[in-house]
Amino acid sequence: MHNEAMTRHVTGLALAMAAAAALATACATAQAKIDPAAGPALAPPAPPPRAVEPVELPQGTPDAEPEPGPVPVVIKPAPRPTVSRPDRNSGKAAEKADQAGAAAAPPPVAPGPGAAPLQTTANVMEAERTVRALMARAAHDLDRTDARALSGDRRMQYDTARRFLQQAGDALEVKNYVFAEQLADKAATLAAALVK
Repeated sequence: MHNEAMTRHVTGLALAMAAAAALATACATAQAKIDPAAGPALAPPAPPPRAVEPVELPQGTPDAEPEPGPVPVVIKPAPRPTVSRPDRNSGKAAEKADQAGAAAAPPPVAPGPGAAPLQTTANVMEAERTVRALMARAAHDLDRTDARALSGDRRMQYDTARRFLQQAGDALEVKNYVFAEQLADKAATLAAALVK
């Protein structure tokens, strides 16, 4: 019984699909045949008339000067206070000037919590020798490396080592030995990795 109902259902479904396919084919092949000469010709509408209003220019003499525009505001920086150097002979006058200057001067600004203090070293000659040795080793390793033969990452490493070497030289010129040593060490490390 169940199989018979299923067969009727499938058969009905197949007939409905066949009818839908026939209808779709008939719709797809049917085209409207319109004779273009049979219908009325459509003409575009005429453009609206344009109204032009005359512009009246003010009557004035040609030599009349135009009205001045806004005046620019120039802000000049405040002049720096001049510091007079007291004579060596007037010790009391210098003392009074120092006291007056100390009272007028703002208190020193303490560095913020994120600001690192300037790092210095006790043995300047030893620090400079160490930095120069690191810079020489890095320069020697970089000179032994053919930059044109390096791949993308290694070329970037080469350029970074060169920049560190340059920055170490700049820091050494301003006598920032600790920073110069850090930069020279980084340059030497990168250059040594390129040679390997």
